[in-house]
Amino acid sequence: MPIFEYKCNQCEKEFEKLVFSGEENNVSCPECKSLDVAKKMSATSFMGNSIGTCATSPSKGFS
Repeated sequence: MPIFEYKCNQCEKEFEKLVFSGEENNVSCPECKSLDVAKKMSATSFMGNSIGTCATSPSKGFS
């Protein structure tokens, strides 16, 4: 159940929303209730769960 960042194309409010599977097309702006919203690219969208594993794991990396 990821939290996504959105920006409303009507009132330009930026907000975060917990989105369940299958609800991606029903996100509305909490300010003006418009369905004309765009998902923003955020660092958490592509970092994944492996952040820092190479730098902190003694068994991985270069020797």
